[in-house]
Amino acid sequence: MSRILPYYEGSVTMWFKNLMSYRLTKPLDWDLNELQRQLSDCEFHPCGSQDQSKFGWESPLKGSELLYLSVGKHILLVAKKEEKMLPANVVKRELDERIESLEQKENRKLKKTEKQTLKDDVVMNLLPRAFTKNQQTSVWIDTENNLVHVDAASSKRAEDALALNHLVRYPLCRWLLPMNLRPF
Repeated sequence: MSRILPYYEGSVTMWFKNLMSYRLTKPLDWDLNELQRQLSDCEFHPCGSQDQSKFGWESPLKGSELLYLSVGKHILLVAKKEEKMLPANVVKRELDERIESLEQKENRKLKKTEKQTLKDDVVMNLLPRAFTKNQQTSVWIDTENNLVHVDAASSKRAEDALALNHLVRYPLCRWLLPMNLRPF
């Protein structure tokens, strides 16, 4: 089924690997200028030094300022999520060292709230050096057939993309595609 669902990123053809489809319970009446304005309210910006994650819309076409690609009655959106990866064992090792050092220095056991404050401090100190993980989720809206297709293997990831910037203010119901779907 992935062969019939292409989208274009720059000059490279990309295919949907996983497909979660939803049927709109009412037709969309989007004005593309209004869509651009709403998407720009939630545009993707990379994580800052103290951010653990960021989520937003990015342009499906590299170098374009538009946050959507519209061809006929089809709209393509791309949601991007960036997360900083802090392995729990790294945080725990650093935290244990700090706790041990403070307990020896003050000659007493630290309280739970003091340990939590130390943990927050450790995380904030490690975040600027953390690796980042990027995910893109494509959303293909077929306004002619009132369908929304999301390139996601899990319903949580699909719903996160649909919930971004209140895209789901239009009632959706999960719908399985027939095998004889026509390409656009």
